[in-house]
Amino acid sequence: MKQPSRGDGREATSSEAELEASLDRARDSAAEERAFFQRLMDAILYVHAPVSDDARTPRLVQFRHPDGFDAIPFFTSLGKAQVASSAAVKILGVSGRDLLTGTRGATLMLNPNDGGVVLYPEEIATLLDRGFLAKVERLAPAEFAVGPAQSAPAWLAPAISRSLEHATFVSSAYLLETYSSAGIEQPSGLLIWLVVDLAFAERAARLVTTAIQPLCADLDVIIDVAVHDVSQPLPAGLEDPQILPVFTRITPA
Repeated sequence: MKQPSRGDGREATSSEAELEASLDRARDSAAEERAFFQRLMDAILYVHAPVSDDARTPRLVQFRHPDGFDAIPFFTSLGKAQVASSAAVKILGVSGRDLLTGTRGATLMLNPNDGGVVLYPEEIATLLDRGFLAKVERLAPAEFAVGPAQSAPAWLAPAISRSLEHATFVSSAYLLETYSSAGIEQPSGLLIWLVVDLAFAERAARLVTTAIQPLCADLDVIIDVAVHDVSQPLPAGLEDPQILPVFTRITPA
C-alpha cells in the first residue's frame, strides 16, 4: 500500500504513518493520548545535531521557543525532520526511550513546525519513571468567589509544596475553595493559584498537574489550576487573613 507523501518528495514509512495517525487521534482523546506516548517510547524518532559534531555522545540542536525557553526539537518522521533541517545540521534517528533518557532535564518539542507538543522536564521524568503523562485541559476563565480550602484533602497542600521545591520560577502557591459568583450556580471546587514568572506559566501549571493528578483517582471534587503574574498585585480575594500560601519561595539574602 502506498503511504501518504510528506510534502518533501519522500513517502512516509508505515511505522511513521502509524505514529502520526496515533498523534492525530490523541488530539481528541485522553485514552488515545496515553496510547500515543506509549508508542512514542518504542518508535524511531528524528533529531538534529550539528553537522560538524563528532563527539562520542551527540549534542542536539536546540531552538528558542516563542515563549522564551530553549527546547530540543524532535520529529515523528524523517520527512518532517528534513523539512526543518538546514546545511548546518545532520539528522539522527533514535528510539523515543533513548531520546527522553539521554536528554533528561531538558525541554523537548515534538514536530515544532506543526505547532506540536512541548514536553517539560518534569513530565518527561514522570513518563520515564512511571509511564504517566498528565492530561492538561485549558478552560475559559470563569467568575467565582474564593475562600480558605476547608474541604481539601490533607495530602494536597504538601503535594503542591513538594512539586514546587525546585521550580525557581514559582514564587508562591495558594490552595483555595471556589464558590458560585455573580448569580451563576456552579458546584464548589478547589483552585491552585500559582504566582509565577509568566514566561514559565504553562510549565508551572503542568508541573503541579503532573504531581497531583495521579493522586486524585478517588477524589470527587474538581481541582483547577490558575496562574498569576508575579509582577502584578494579588487579587482582592486573597486578602482574607485566613488564606495563607501553601508554598512560598524563600529568596536568599
